[in-house]
Amino acid sequence: MAEYAATGVKSVPGALQSGSVSVIWSILELQDVFGVAGPIAEIGVFKGRLFLLLCQGLNEGERAFAIDIFGQPPGSDQDMLTDFGKNLSRYGLDDGTVDIQTVDSSSLTGGDLTGRFGGQVIRLFSVDGDHGLEAVTHDLHLARQAICAGGIIIADDLFNPWYPTVTEAVYDFFKAEGKDGPDDLEPIALVAANGPVETGAAKLFIARYSHAAKYKAGLKLLNQADLKHCDPFAGFADIPTFYFDGPPQKHVLDDSMGQILEEIVTGL
Repeated sequence: MAEYAATGVKSVPGALQSGSVSVIWSILELQDVFGVAGPIAEIGVFKGRLFLLLCQGLNEGERAFAIDIFGQPPGSDQDMLTDFGKNLSRYGLDDGTVDIQTVDSSSLTGGDLTGRFGGQVIRLFSVDGDHGLEAVTHDLHLARQAICAGGIIIADDLFNPWYPTVTEAVYDFFKAEGKDGPDDLEPIALVAANGPVETGAAKLFIARYSHAAKYKAGLKLLNQADLKHCDPFAGFADIPTFYFDGPPQKHVLDDSMGQILEEIVTGL
């Protein structure tokens, strides 16, 4: 994880800023502490920059699902598929750990995904596919139906001026009610873009209510130097926003930090 976060991520084409790397790394550590296990998944892997980072947090026996159209019609961009496969091989992920799904996510239902995954088991689900309003809404609901009790959804490109429909879809998702609403999901962190749009815009992290407070506490602790403020968003209070002026100053989740985290979480 440390090697990929420091140097490997820069060698894989795609858009991912260092601040997002730091927060995602913390989430993977926190999931181990909280006992949240299971596979990871991403819609829209491109050549694997973020997907490979998520895979660095896999524990023994866990799998990863890569969902992408890889060209239009699906599967027609063989160069992208080949490059993605080569990047998997570089990090030893060509051993059956990764299940590549060459499919348009808009054709999938929640039942399709849980059937492929084996139930509501995904612990970390990145949504970075088609950025249209209907597509983002659809993919958020797919992720909602697939993540486990302690699972996290990563919504990419929030507040990106190139893709305003992403922000519209995310906001509408949280304001909707009934079957169109978020159920027990709530925002837990926003990582602001800390560079040009083409290097990756803001990401919103979403968790189930049962684990939301614990995740927020852990992220504030491990990335405290880059925590800028906590504000309401979409009707939810106290959403920490992280902005990284320079390289992330992430704390290692060692025994000392683990004890502090345990004391904080116990008091929630």
